Amino acid sequence: MSPHDATPAGPGPGPAPVAAGAAPRFAAAVANPKVLRRELTLNERLFVGPFVKALWYTFTRMFRKDITRRYPEQKMEVKPTLHGVPVLVMKEDGAPRCVACGLCEFVCPPRAIDIQPGETDRPIEREPKTFVIDMLRCIECSYCEEVCPEEAIVMSTEYEVVGRRREDFVWDLKKLLKPAQELAARIAWVRKTYKRWDAAAEIAPPPGGVFRDPRWAGRERPVDSH
Repeated sequence: MSPHDATPAGPGPGPAPVAAGAAPRFAAAVANPKVLRRELTLNERLFVGPFVKALWYTFTRMFRKDITRRYPEQKMEVKPTLHGVPVLVMKEDGAPRCVACGLCEFVCPPRAIDIQPGETDRPIEREPKTFVIDMLRCIECSYCEEVCPEEAIVMSTEYEVVGRRREDFVWDLKKLLKPAQELAARIAWVRKTYKRWDAAAEIAPPPGGVFRDPRWAGRERPVDSH
């Protein structure tokens, strides 16, 4: 036996041998694969039928009422249910309602919120020294609004975020703060949706006070879960 007839020994099994006369499994193994082409009909070759059908589809819809909004000339009708960009609620004295608890920063999926807390002489003891939201990263999911224990951050009716530089999309406290009167409709919708206020409960929230845990809603008094 010549050295060329010897089977080299390797660490693993080689490719499976192809039986003589058997067709390869893949078309790429064929040198010149045969492409099967379907014979076109006369209508398809002349393209008259498809052309007339496309024109008929276009003309039948030319006189229908528009279902699209011609933006930006025609603005969208905003409602309290709209998930616009998140903003901060400003109190009557101009201070933010936020207590810098960090829950919105923790729950934000794209990590678009950054808070630097600090101490204050006000009764809340803590307030945000800096509060920044990167609107390029914000996905307007409203998780921050849902988790906020002070109704300090809500989704506004603003949906147009424009700028020339990246810095224009990084909103700080000065740009985020909005008067509570402008956000009254959204705040009322939030209270109704998340059932944070329950007027029928024995412990009713005071006007402008901190709302209660939503687990207390519908019950006569808070139940200790510990």
